[in-house]
Amino acid sequence: MAPSPPSPLRSRLLLFAGATVASLGLAEAAFRIMPPMGPEFVLAATVGELNNNAFRDDTELRVVLAPSVKTRGFRTNSFGIRGSEIGPKAQNERRVLAVGDSFTLGMQVDDDETFPALLDAALGPNTRVYNAGVPGYGTEQAIGLMKRLVPQVKADAVLLTVYSGNDLRDNARWAQSPGMPTTPPPVTAPPPQRWGVVKMLGRNLRSVAYLLMYLDLQRRSEDFRIEEFRDEVAPFADRDELNPLLPPTKAALQRFNDACRDLAVTCGVALVPPAYVVHPERRASTFEAFGLAYDERQIKEPGRAILSVVRQPTSSVDLTEALKTANNQQPYLVFDPHFSAAGHRIAATALVPMVTQLAGSP
Repeated sequence: MAPSPPSPLRSRLLLFAGATVASLGLAEAAFRIMPPMGPEFVLAATVGELNNNAFRDDTELRVVLAPSVKTRGFRTNSFGIRGSEIGPKAQNERRVLAVGDSFTLGMQVDDDETFPALLDAALGPNTRVYNAGVPGYGTEQAIGLMKRLVPQVKADAVLLTVYSGNDLRDNARWAQSPGMPTTPPPVTAPPPQRWGVVKMLGRNLRSVAYLLMYLDLQRRSEDFRIEEFRDEVAPFADRDELNPLLPPTKAALQRFNDACRDLAVTCGVALVPPAYVVHPERRASTFEAFGLAYDERQIKEPGRAILSVVRQPTSSVDLTEALKTANNQQPYLVFDPHFSAAGHRIAATALVPMVTQLAGSP
């Protein structure tokens, strides 16, 4: 008996399903080859995941890395420093402590792909570079951790990373309320949380990610996480937004100099700019997404202002030009404001001369 032909309805449904899958596939392919627009990094707040087991509260610094954590691609030692255990210091060994925020820690890449780890590998067996970055740190917190760790690890030098994207804001907030808050913060309505499956799709499908980005930006006034990104971008658009943030950072960098002197260590500052400073094609759409006007004259001012207060004997390196020169390597992630593995490699290469000088010789 011959099989019955498929019904017209079933044929149409199969045709529709096939056309839909093909269209989605083409859309996904188009989004993957499309260059970044600029504001994609907002998804780090609404889709990204953070392993809270890697951190612990600290009464002085609010938060530090938890000691002896080990997960895929990430581990800390007993000092709460990223990487393997630190043994006794050899006679001819020089030690450099890298402090700063999430750009120093580099949780987006594996242990051996961060710029402190790459510096450690590049500078030879007699110079060790330890990664003591902590996400969310401003300059004052980095100084506090530096004071704690330099004697413990017997560091000879300190490399402080300053991210011009949010350290100005973080330093201003810390100046108003340092340390662990003694009173509960004001109640803020939590933003709506996405289902886990939606977050997973957003992390793996560009088409979904761009849809979520659009939705996030449409309701940014209702989500303090997105508004915080606007606060980070604003000093790059308006001098009046930048000026009030400068005094706390100036004071913090002066205290960094004092701490270096008191601890008898040589010190350097590495300035890290946001992606929209390095990639001109991302600027207009980034500023527009947050309702800000793009001003070519203002885009470099936050970095210049920060470096202008770094005083001798502290040395400094602005990583902007190195990142611009190699921006075809995509040094920043698309849906996250941090360095990609390529960005860490570029930063490490640019920092080798200064860190070599900082380490000096015994």
